[in-house]
Amino acid sequence: MDDRLIELYVQRGRLRERISAQRELVARELAPLATALSVADQGLAWFQRAKAYVQAHPGVAAAVVAAVLVWRPRWVLLALRWGFVGWRGWRAWRDKGQQTRDLFRAFRRATRTPRTASD
Repeated sequence: MDDRLIELYVQRGRLRERISAQRELVARELAPLATALSVADQGLAWFQRAKAYVQAHPGVAAAVVAAVLVWRPRWVLLALRWGFVGWRGWRAWRDKGQQTRDLFRAFRRATRTPRTASD
C-alpha cells in the first residue's frame, strides 16, 4: 500500500479515538443535567396532560374559574395585576435589550479602524 494512504488510515484511527474520548467526556460532564432535564420533561408532560384535559372538559375549567372569581376575587385581581407588571417588565427588558444591541453596534462601527491596502 502507498505510505501516504497508510498514514491517512493511521491518522483516521487516531481521530476516531479522540472523538470517542471526547464523547465520553461530554457524557460525563452533562450527566448532572440529566436529572434537571428529566424534571423539566415531566413538567412539560404534566402541562400537556392538563391542557388536553381542559380541552376535553371545558365545562370543568369554566366552573373552576367561576368558583375562583366568586370565592377569591382578590386573587384574580392580584393575578391580573402581577401579570400586567410582568408583561410590562418583559417589554421593558426586550426594548432595553434592543437599545443595548444598537448601542454596541454603533460603538463597533465608530471604533472600527479603516483598512489600508497593506492589510
